[in-house]
Amino acid sequence: MLRRRHGLLSRLEVLHSSQLRVHFVSLSNARLFILLLLFAVTSCAAPDIETDQAFERHPSFATTSSFDEQHPVTTPRATSEISVPSTDALLGPAPLLPDAQLEQVSLPQGVDTSVSGLHGQIRATAFGPQGDFGWGLSYYTALWGSFPTLPPHGLLTASGTWLIPDNWRYLETLCPQGTFARDFLTERGPSYRDVFQSIEGGVGHWEQSRFPSTQPKFRLTGNTDCYTTDTSNPGWAWSNQQEILPGLVQLSNRIVVPPDGITFKPNDGALLGTAWVALPLSKPYERNAVTVGDKSWTLFLESENFSGPVAYWAPEAWSRITTDHPSSHFRGLDHRPIDTEYRIFAAHIDLPGLTAGTPDEDWLRVAALSFPVDKQGRTVFHQDVTFYGRNAIFDQFTEASKGGALPLGVADTALVHAPLQTHRWELQSAGREVTGLENFVVLDDWDTNEKEGWAWGLQWSDYSGVFPTHYRASESEWLAENKTNSPPELNTRQAAFPTAARRSGYAPTLDDGPVPQVREVQLNDGSLLRYTWYRFVDQPAIETLGLTAQQKTELQSVVERIHTQWGQQTEFIKPPSQGELVELQQELIVEPPPGAEVGWVPVVISQTAAE
Repeated sequence: MLRRRHGLLSRLEVLHSSQLRVHFVSLSNARLFILLLLFAVTSCAAPDIETDQAFERHPSFATTSSFDEQHPVTTPRATSEISVPSTDALLGPAPLLPDAQLEQVSLPQGVDTSVSGLHGQIRATAFGPQGDFGWGLSYYTALWGSFPTLPPHGLLTASGTWLIPDNWRYLETLCPQGTFARDFLTERGPSYRDVFQSIEGGVGHWEQSRFPSTQPKFRLTGNTDCYTTDTSNPGWAWSNQQEILPGLVQLSNRIVVPPDGITFKPNDGALLGTAWVALPLSKPYERNAVTVGDKSWTLFLESENFSGPVAYWAPEAWSRITTDHPSSHFRGLDHRPIDTEYRIFAAHIDLPGLTAGTPDEDWLRVAALSFPVDKQGRTVFHQDVTFYGRNAIFDQFTEASKGGALPLGVADTALVHAPLQTHRWELQSAGREVTGLENFVVLDDWDTNEKEGWAWGLQWSDYSGVFPTHYRASESEWLAENKTNSPPELNTRQAAFPTAARRSGYAPTLDDGPVPQVREVQLNDGSLLRYTWYRFVDQPAIETLGLTAQQKTELQSVVERIHTQWGQQTEFIKPPSQGELVELQQELIVEPPPGAEVGWVPVVISQTAAE
């Protein structure tokens, strides 16, 4: 079955997919991926972390099998003299528990599971500016928990936008033959410009999540090659069994990114600032007979306890699809600014449903979805959408590469607010349009004295914040109704939705060799996250690019300047017009070990169920 593979919902079949794998293995196996350095079992002696001596193995790896709680350990400088929780070091892949069994629900007689439930998108448009303002985009997203316990099985909520390269009015075919979009999304031709490449992800309860949570998570995803393959978590190297797939690179040394998504302190409507900004982290060069561009699209986050860059898309990720396809040369996101025309913001909803009938009509009931409501009766989805001109950061950063200090913020004169305007409801079930929602809640956008279209979301007349749960079949529609006249059996306690079940987790293959000494943190989604530290250019996502020694030296130098000069005092996303910032789960905020304070980054080894 073909799944949705465009817009906000890129499929993310990570790690256990037969099409896409991530590996941590030695260089000797060319079709798999690497942790860069050979895992030779030698003594614990290692070169100084601050020198350029070649390591025989990754300096965060040691032969010890365990260490004691809150006692410094004698290991290579990368991890020496630091206190860590007691843990057994890993031998091979992290242990995976089997998938949890899905809860079994015995439905009352006359009640059946709906095949499609209720699904679709609620949309708004951000009207982008005229001119050269496609060098970045920032906005705020509200987060909240919609369920008192774990969400129901089959739920999907996702809130965000997707960014595509500006190929407006470009008529030549961008997607080569043999790609998914070219073969199956022919209605997007002849140019395929809106399914060629995209930066995606956002906040939500994702159907791919292996650790369901009461709170939504922030996930990074993208489409680099006409929706043919997927890559995701920063720092990892990816394989489709045929070739290397460049992807996301870990940039920050202050936050670690879980593959199942960034987790948050529980809240009820706090805001996460998100920006994707082009930075000139590397120079253009020739690779596989195409020119790789100089735009490294970098994710910045703004929260109560973290502010700054997190990760970026390697320019090589965008140039790969253009090899042997001349009409797409120089048209990818490594060369082009983003399209600013009518940027869509969406809240996607997939709700599981139950059906029952009376002699005269059919009914649908869906899982209850709750929203926070402010004093004005509003639920805000997104606000403060801002486009960035070339001089907002990019040109400043370029000038700084000549020897000056890096910019500590964006140039206000290069920022333009984009007003938001809502669309109509776009929800359906089993091919029938859902109508009558306006009797319970309406789509709306709001202005401030300073900003037109400051935010968009839902306007509640009764302040209930509960999305309609009951729908009556009428001709070719499902009409939102009160439950009063619905079949009684549809509303009994037995007519329940099974909760989402935990899945096995993420545990890339580790090659034989020394035991990796890892850091462990437990997250509020019930998972245990393991990570280790890499010199920036030695992380798998960089090593697999095959850069020259000179390119690595230059890139490492740039990142060390970022780590040195960019801290919490920088401001690359303007504060929200209204609202409070969300807190990331504190366990994701990390401190580099002694000797690795600059130029080293944390990369996840595994995410598995906490025992």
